[in-house]
Amino acid sequence: MSEIKKKKITIPTYRVGEPEPLPLYFEKRPYQGASGRIYPIPYVSSLSDDKKDYDYDGYVLENEYIRAVLLPELGGKVHCALDKTNGYDFIYNNKVIKPAMVGLAGPWVSGGIEFNWPQHHRPTTFMPVEHAEGKSDGKKAVFMGEVDYFHQMKGNVALSVDEGSSVLRAKITVYNQTPVAHPFMWWANLAVEIDDDYRVVFPPDVEYVNDHDRRAVLEWPVAKGVYHTARPYDYGKGTDIHVSGAIKVPSSFMISKGQSDMDFVCGYDKNKESGVVTVANRHIAPGKKLWTWGAGKFGAKWCENLTDDGSRYVELMTGCYTDNQPDFTWIAPYETKEFEQVWYPVRDIGEVKCATEKGACNLEKTEKGAFVGFYSVKKRNCVITLLNGENVIAEKKAEVSPAAPFTCEIPCDCDVKDLTLKICDENGELLIDYKQPVRGTKKPISPRLPAKKPCDIASLEELYLNGIHLRQYKHFEYCPEDYFLEGLKRDPKDIRCNKAMGDKCLERGEYDKAEAYYNAAIERLTLRNDNPYDTEPYYKRALCKFYKGDLSGAYNDAYLAVWSYPYRSAGYYLLAKIDALNGNRKEAVEFLKLSLETQSKNLWAQYILGIFEGDKDINEKIEESDPLFFAGFEKEKNAVNYAIEVMQFGLYELAKTALERCDDRAIKFYYLAYIAKKQGDSTAAEKYVKLADECSWKCEFPVRTETVPVLKAANTPMAGYYLGCIYYAYERYGEACEEWGKTVEKIDFAPAYRNMALGLYDHLGKKEEAFAALEKAHELMPESDRIFFELTQIYKGMNAPLNKRLALYKNEEKTVFRRDDCTLQYSVLSTMAGDMEKAFHILAEHRFHTYEGGEGYLTQHHAWLHFLAGRKLLAQKKYKEAEETLISGLTFPLNYGEEKNYFVNDAPIYSELAKVYEAQGNNETRDKYLKLALTTNGAPTVHSYYECRAFDALGKTAEAKALADELYNIGKNKIDTAEIPEYYGVGSPAYQPFNYDIEKAHLLAGYLLCGFAELAKGNKAEAKKFAEKAEKIDCADFSLYLLKGEING
Repeated sequence: MSEIKKKKITIPTYRVGEPEPLPLYFEKRPYQGASGRIYPIPYVSSLSDDKKDYDYDGYVLENEYIRAVLLPELGGKVHCALDKTNGYDFIYNNKVIKPAMVGLAGPWVSGGIEFNWPQHHRPTTFMPVEHAEGKSDGKKAVFMGEVDYFHQMKGNVALSVDEGSSVLRAKITVYNQTPVAHPFMWWANLAVEIDDDYRVVFPPDVEYVNDHDRRAVLEWPVAKGVYHTARPYDYGKGTDIHVSGAIKVPSSFMISKGQSDMDFVCGYDKNKESGVVTVANRHIAPGKKLWTWGAGKFGAKWCENLTDDGSRYVELMTGCYTDNQPDFTWIAPYETKEFEQVWYPVRDIGEVKCATEKGACNLEKTEKGAFVGFYSVKKRNCVITLLNGENVIAEKKAEVSPAAPFTCEIPCDCDVKDLTLKICDENGELLIDYKQPVRGTKKPISPRLPAKKPCDIASLEELYLNGIHLRQYKHFEYCPEDYFLEGLKRDPKDIRCNKAMGDKCLERGEYDKAEAYYNAAIERLTLRNDNPYDTEPYYKRALCKFYKGDLSGAYNDAYLAVWSYPYRSAGYYLLAKIDALNGNRKEAVEFLKLSLETQSKNLWAQYILGIFEGDKDINEKIEESDPLFFAGFEKEKNAVNYAIEVMQFGLYELAKTALERCDDRAIKFYYLAYIAKKQGDSTAAEKYVKLADECSWKCEFPVRTETVPVLKAANTPMAGYYLGCIYYAYERYGEACEEWGKTVEKIDFAPAYRNMALGLYDHLGKKEEAFAALEKAHELMPESDRIFFELTQIYKGMNAPLNKRLALYKNEEKTVFRRDDCTLQYSVLSTMAGDMEKAFHILAEHRFHTYEGGEGYLTQHHAWLHFLAGRKLLAQKKYKEAEETLISGLTFPLNYGEEKNYFVNDAPIYSELAKVYEAQGNNETRDKYLKLALTTNGAPTVHSYYECRAFDALGKTAEAKALADELYNIGKNKIDTAEIPEYYGVGSPAYQPFNYDIEKAHLLAGYLLCGFAELAKGNKAEAKKFAEKAEKIDCADFSLYLLKGEING
């Protein structure tokens, strides 16, 4: 019998630091191929090495076959699941909660199933979500979910264990409870424990896989040639990559829509003869993905950072309404999407060839005939039939259950491709059938190329399609508006581009601008037809007028919108709001009913209708559909979201009641003040504003544009500060800085000064004012390591000299050592200043916690530091010490928490080791190290200069010149295309505040590569010219320091 138990789950846990109290925007940060913007989510930047037992509020779902543990406190994930028939964890059971810096908001933990939405990884993956027990399709289930921070959509998963079955079932509901469409994705991220022989089983009809953003395509399961990802790896003439140990580098392999006609993914442990199957309807859930850290020291170190028992894992993901990362699908206003995913263990039958919700089968050739295996998720009497064409080779009857799969070797001399396996229950119902797919029929998808510059795109249609793609896929760098505006420059009345620009302005709360764009679209739409099929611009214009308080104008436009079916539901819902605000509840009720005719699952429409009709049981009815609808109202975010919606129907008392029950935070009180003012109670309004102003500002990050009039009504310095935060989040930088400027005119408030510095420097071009504002913020809030870090970045952005930068670090060492990034940079600057002893000491005394995507900076500096120290010792003829120092640069201490990856170039150290032995007259060992200097697997970098020197030393001048030319060409290309941003998110750099000038960053990199290339070719004068250009951009760049050293050495 299936049962649910709510209980405390005790797990050893490494706790994390407090979230950063200041708002972080991360404007140029790529994350999982999309934008890494984080506001309004709090960011945690510090981890702990202290482990203690922690009691989590959790649930255990269990029956006679499986047991699953759920942890709502950790992003609503499945922590683990056990096959009780053999004691196998078919969902990876990480025995410890050990966060690493992988998540969008910082900490992330491995293991279990992570439900990733509205983007990957789940933004709240290390935060508590709402949870409750309820019924899903009549079955007892645990509901976990939340209202997302970015767009206020609702995402719930209802997890249940089927009666008498080994299936763990997830019923997912994504509900867009907002008036406009939004992009979303849903990936279930299943982790499985592996060894090198673990098999990742994609359906047998899969012939090709691809990387993030479809930038590269590769054959599956036998990979051939170079996989041109951010980490290009050459699989040679053929490597079987469905065997985990064959993949040596961190890699993603995804299956695109149409590349498989089957519904499953499987992982199978050959040594334990156990595994897991996940099944979902491929028409809704086309996404299938393998992610691995790779079988090597780098991957092992990452797994070590995430667990304590030496276990390793890969991720087998299935995506619904998505097949890539990034790959987003639109969800319409008030639309509900529902879908299912299931997981179950499998055992004893080998690698699965076909799977459904009812079971999994294997059919493979053996020496004596054919092996047949069938795993049933329930106990059944089955008929297993093997056919060759229409001819029955064998028919077996057996009782099959999760504890006792069917396996049999059937003698036959047929080719397995001619065989068909059919399995039915005793009543003749087909459970599964399988015939080996004919390979060679699939065509690989075309890799997705970067978007062209708007001016290089020929047609208006392509301009629009490029822009809408960038918006839908939440591109981290390219600006969709550039494409729409280029279209409007060519045709000012273009419907598509005007709608797109209107949508962007509507999102930003710039209603007058949005209305102007919609007016232009309507003018073209009605050029020949007053009754267009597309009434979206009328609806969106109605929203603009509604938010501006023009209820009459909004009413007229909303009525025009409902003439066409796509905006019937949303339009009638808006009309209901307007009539309710005008006191016409009877009309509002009729509009709500009309809205529900089209979107029957719009819970907000159901709820408001119930209130207006006096249904005393409406709350209970809503909770039957969504047990989490009223959950989490103790959180200000949830209470404010609720208050906004009911206030738009004039239900101020309901809003007030919800707000009064939530945590005491500033935005709560500003809303209570706004309501009091609406109700004519000015005394209460003043009281609430005072309470709001006195609340802690830390981690108070308002984001909804509906909050703008609430804060304007308060009209205090603190309200202005929060208003600026909203404006900045929506790229209204001038208005944001204006509000923060008003705040600091009246109060000395460090966060306002700091925020103002961001806008002034990065967007308004007022660098000196920004510098003064940031220094003032640091003066007022010297304890903030974030402000200190940003101060170091503005020093870099303004190209402060080395001594000035280093003095900043020396004067604030206590603050420096609280941050990994500052600690590393302190060591780098100390190295450049000639204090290598200090540089070594800084690295040795700090415990680092690297972040995914930021690997390599620490290990690279470690190697360079040992290279320089070894070179110095060599110059002093201390050969043994020089050799020991250089060799130490190839390995890393435990406190780094990092290993070098497959692509690291160690040519500088090996070439210097060669010099050590050359100085001692040992040419044989010299040549050994020179050859090792030529063994890099990576693309050319500044390190390649030392490869060139090694080639020259070995008499291979042609090879040296060829590599130097390649290095120069890479650098020249960076210079020539400096203004073009990176397109593919995975592998792209995350630019820091005050250093968002991408053209400058590309020029710097290009100058340095060209400088080293010229030096490798013996052109010191040309190398010096490139060094001088680089120095004007960043005089304290470490590669520039190396280049100048080699020029002058």
